[in-house]
Amino acid sequence: MAVNGFSKFQDKLMFYGLNVVEKFQRGADKLQYSPTFIVAPPRAGTTVTRQVVSWAIPTSYFSNLTAISSFHLGKPLPITTAKMAKRIGGDQNAGSFESNFGRTAGRGAPAEGETIWAYWFGNRYGPVEPENVSLQQAQCMYQAVAATEQVFGLPFFNKTTVLSLRICAIRKVFPNALFIQVMRDPLDTAQSIYKARTTRYPTWLGARPKECENISGKSVLQQVCEQVYYVEKNIARERALVGEKAFLTVHYKDVCANPQREAERIAAFMDANGAPAKLTRSLPDSFELSHGRKVEEAEYHEMRRLLDKLYRQ
Repeated sequence: MAVNGFSKFQDKLMFYGLNVVEKFQRGADKLQYSPTFIVAPPRAGTTVTRQVVSWAIPTSYFSNLTAISSFHLGKPLPITTAKMAKRIGGDQNAGSFESNFGRTAGRGAPAEGETIWAYWFGNRYGPVEPENVSLQQAQCMYQAVAATEQVFGLPFFNKTTVLSLRICAIRKVFPNALFIQVMRDPLDTAQSIYKARTTRYPTWLGARPKECENISGKSVLQQVCEQVYYVEKNIARERALVGEKAFLTVHYKDVCANPQREAERIAAFMDANGAPAKLTRSLPDSFELSHGRKVEEAEYHEMRRLLDKLYRQ
């Protein structure tokens, strides 16, 4: 099947060739700017927030090309794929603000990045504590981000929700890392995950807290409510350890109501903390807010009951 004009066979040949090229590429050894990471449960409004940044604030990033290289080769090719993404300007073609379960169209567009980070962390969905990150793992991650930043000449920006369970680990690798926490009504987030789990992702979707490792005997509805709660609980715990100065809170409803204002807040936060940022494009006046009941009434009320119980803890 062809994807964006390429067959799987052509893709494989291309990335095997790029793998040879990558071996002769020399990236930067030191980051120039503070890298910024979006954290939140999946389906919390992280993609539209990332798209707002992609459109309005020039940044460097891991592209879908980087993700595809990790799919074909079992490892990412950060330098060559960054050069290709910069050449095609993938982040500057995201004006439609559309996505497919967090994935944006276009090979040069910013990637969700689960498989990219999984290569270095050795874990796709679960938490990783800083003491479990080896020196070699840390060096590989650091050099990949530094090389990507060097290619674009811009601060690095990433949206991969599984990193919500690895905030302290990220700070071990990148001591000056910044975090943007996206907040959404937990009931809306849970419904969105539930719909995805019952239509497209029957096993699991996104970040998997340690409290959610054993799901035996639990309904999908219970699983998604616990997932939302424990991801946010983990963020709160690690946010307290890292310190508030490294965090900016952005609400999904505010991004939808006034994306221009929220982009200005994000740019100001980055700019004040070692990641030079400025708005270069204007944004739409607003986006449609997804809110309210999206599932059967009985399911909706059960979700609300479970979430109320969890958050009262």
